Amino acid sequence: MSQPLVSVVIPVHNGERYLETAIQSALGQTYTRLEIIIVNDGSTDGSGSIIHKYKEDIQIIEQPQMGVGAARNRGILEARGELIAFLDQDDWWFPTKIEKQINEMFRSGSGLVHTNTLYFDDSAQKFCEPLDPLVRPEEYVGWCYDRLLLGNAICNSSVLVRRVLFAQVGLCDCRIEGNSVQDYDLWLRLAQVTPFGFVDEPLTVFRLHPLQGTNNRRLMLREQIKVLQWRLHACSRNQKRELRRRLAGLADLLGRYELDFRNHAAARAAFWKALLFRPSIRSLGLLYITYLPPACVKYVRVIYSMLKGQR
Repeated sequence: MSQPLVSVVIPVHNGERYLETAIQSALGQTYTRLEIIIVNDGSTDGSGSIIHKYKEDIQIIEQPQMGVGAARNRGILEARGELIAFLDQDDWWFPTKIEKQINEMFRSGSGLVHTNTLYFDDSAQKFCEPLDPLVRPEEYVGWCYDRLLLGNAICNSSVLVRRVLFAQVGLCDCRIEGNSVQDYDLWLRLAQVTPFGFVDEPLTVFRLHPLQGTNNRRLMLREQIKVLQWRLHACSRNQKRELRRRLAGLADLLGRYELDFRNHAAARAAFWKALLFRPSIRSLGLLYITYLPPACVKYVRVIYSMLKGQR
């Protein structure tokens, strides 16, 4: 088996608290044909000093702050490797990650290989359950575009992908707000041109902490809806039926978040969307609530909480 060069792309913006762990995990891989590219995206903290500690072992790119997607794209464009591995500044890898992914890529002929993931609660300083305990990353294998339309359980920092595929599908779409949804959009495009492989070992660690982008649930839901709507027109009849069901669920969830934040106009728009995607009594009732005066909505919340507590 050949030994392809792997380019590790690490976008950095004000990541001084976690960055060194990420860099050391990349340098500590058992697979050694690596180039590590760090794109410093306008950091104003001590990230630059940490990066330059490793200047003999890594390639450093400096740019003004343009966002995670733009930084990741810059790294891909500067990469020399046949394969690209993504690593976020706050995550880290176990030492055999790249080696085992390359073995799986050659075995399966896949263009993208991801791994199982452990979750680390930075506040509690211990490993914990995933944000969604129902995630099944092992289901995203082979030609999995249909499965991806219904959800995404692929951790960005777990992904290894053939660089040539970016010429077919393009780079991260910076029109999309929120880097986690940019990742999802990229997986959807890649899933249309290559089968996916999976290493069923927890070789990637996803760090949970208060500052990460996944905490902005309303933004993530709005952008997920947008990304999936782009694909609705090209779906088969069966795909459309399942995708509309998912879009209705996402819009309903977004509406409930907006209600929690007392943004009744945004909640109303979300529930209208849910009804258009898939009419339901539930969404109709929630839509009605958005037209009530705030005092009435507060009263409805109290009644709902009391009923919920009696179950």
